[in-house]
Amino acid sequence: MALWGKAHASATNKPKYLPESEDSKYSKADCYATQAGWVMQPGAATGNSRTTAQPEVLIAIRGLAGTSATTGLKTPTVTDMRFVVGTTATTDLTVSSSATLEVEITWDEGVTVATSNPTLIIVNGNQGTGTGRGPYTLVYTATGSTANRKRFVLASQTLVADDILTIGGANIVLASSSTISDTVVGGTTVAASLVLSGLTAVTHTVLA
Repeated sequence: MALWGKAHASATNKPKYLPESEDSKYSKADCYATQAGWVMQPGAATGNSRTTAQPEVLIAIRGLAGTSATTGLKTPTVTDMRFVVGTTATTDLTVSSSATLEVEITWDEGVTVATSNPTLIIVNGNQGTGTGRGPYTLVYTATGSTANRKRFVLASQTLVADDILTIGGANIVLASSSTISDTVVGGTTVAASLVLSGLTAVTHTVLA
């Protein structure tokens, strides 16, 4: 059963045969744990465009997501992080005076965000030679977020050529009234891991 992934607190605990590409209909990041087993986000892979449809079960493992902090996968673990690169001048992460910075964080289970306050910091490795831009504080947004993939965004920022943006130097931060927790056990029972520093940092170099 090693290929199916049942280990707790591991960024590699998802099914091993899934592709990493965001262009794939079965991208590993869209796979997450429920009480039925490893499932795939409803959408293109299932031929159903309704995001509220039942997810497709890939590997049936009863109770995989667990019902407490000591059963199943226990605490939801961050397994991936990426920059979301759009197709417009403000979202394509090229040189811009009004750029939108957007980052997506992926967990191995569905997670619930109780308020819109969680934040994520990305740094700019070109600060010393530019105008001191960054670090940037991105705020959670429900727009574009899915069951296990949550997005953080910051608009109207200046980017210049050779800016080096990095995710992973700091973990997700919760405001006093916000929580990110395991959806399976009711949204507030088991807090999700907010640790990004254990993953390989992700960088993006701004091009002219």
